[in-house]
Amino acid sequence: MSYNHNFKFYSFIVSLSLLLGPGASLAAETAVYASKQALESAADRPLKTSAVHLDELIQILRQRNPEMIAAKAEWLAAKKRVWIDSSLPDPMAGYDIMGGMRETRTGPEEQRFMVSQEVPFPSKLWEKGKAAQDEAKAAYQRYRAIERDLINELKKSYYELYFIDASLEVIDEVKGILKKFENVAQARYSNLTGTQRDVAKAQAEVSMTLEKLFMLQQERESVSAKINSLLDQDPMTEIGKAVLPEKPVLPNTLIELVNLAVQNRQEIKEMEALVSKARHGKKLAWMENIPNVTVGFEYTKVGSGDTTDPMDGDDQWMFPLRINIPLWLNKNIPQIQEAQKIVEANQAKLTAAKNTTYYEVKDAYFRYDSATKIAELYDTAVIPQAKLALTSDQAGYESGKTDFLNLLDSERVYLNAKLTHVRLLTTALASHSDLVRATGIDLEGESHE
Repeated sequence: MSYNHNFKFYSFIVSLSLLLGPGASLAAETAVYASKQALESAADRPLKTSAVHLDELIQILRQRNPEMIAAKAEWLAAKKRVWIDSSLPDPMAGYDIMGGMRETRTGPEEQRFMVSQEVPFPSKLWEKGKAAQDEAKAAYQRYRAIERDLINELKKSYYELYFIDASLEVIDEVKGILKKFENVAQARYSNLTGTQRDVAKAQAEVSMTLEKLFMLQQERESVSAKINSLLDQDPMTEIGKAVLPEKPVLPNTLIELVNLAVQNRQEIKEMEALVSKARHGKKLAWMENIPNVTVGFEYTKVGSGDTTDPMDGDDQWMFPLRINIPLWLNKNIPQIQEAQKIVEANQAKLTAAKNTTYYEVKDAYFRYDSATKIAELYDTAVIPQAKLALTSDQAGYESGKTDFLNLLDSERVYLNAKLTHVRLLTTALASHSDLVRATGIDLEGESHE
């Protein structure tokens, strides 16, 4: 029988017992016990004990992630384009044979050797090289942006894994407390000082706790699969228990963080490089109106080399010089207009990147700040108070001074307080990771608490 069928059957038996009250049959109690035991045996999987650290996963990510490898290869390829675009065109060479008919003496035989080299206007090669350099800079910033995005995604997945592992420990702790409640309720029911309703409620609460365990175990498998995909590992690879990293501290104000982001954010630096590339492209478009020069050397050997042959002539050589004529303005003018629009488009994209950065820095900063403050409040006030209330109600119930509903209410408050505290910790860490991505620098390397 599957977990869902077990849980539904168990819930039905518990509801039936609550309706029937103390007169519930022994068969119903036996069915409840058997169903509960089946659920507990399925939920009592051993928690992960081998620890996995975030730094280790980041190192594997840098080595294996296909998207990061592809971005790095594209950057290295763009660097080679600088040499290609700033080089002269290939020279041309040729060889011609022109022969006359000796029988009719129409002319001597000629052999002509030709070499030519096109030489663009010097500023054209310079501008092409600078544009290629800017494209290489943009490719490098794209690579760094992809690297930071992937690291940020891995961090947030790791923090989610920590939340699940920590929540499993909390629920396992609460499940032990509920087992004590159930034992006390059964003892009181056996001594006729309690009711069967209390026993059924305790069993139902244990069952709902088991449901949370099942859901968290399923979520852990999903998060583990995502981490494996980022690390380019087998999806069935086991991921160890996540360890809570050191709590980061922000020594910078919001204004300082915004200024750091404008100076270091990869998306902004990429667009700055593309704006510079577009400006070089505009200059190149203007330079299409400047003709290129082709220089060469030609050597012509006349005759067969026989000095007694009257048709034999003198060898000749020359240095031809040619230029192209940029006559068709219907091509050059649109090129200039196109280049101008590309400059305007990249400048607008640069402004958009800055606006996005301002928002992301401010959003991540306040998410981190609020989550940190609330987590501290839970750690110093809410959880101790919830635990004190739970201990007090437990002692009161055992002595018959507190109703069982109050005891369950205290247990739920304690459980929610513990889970909320873990969630706030992971929210603070994830927000700090978003802030690192938004600013483009390693803030966590500057200071730790």
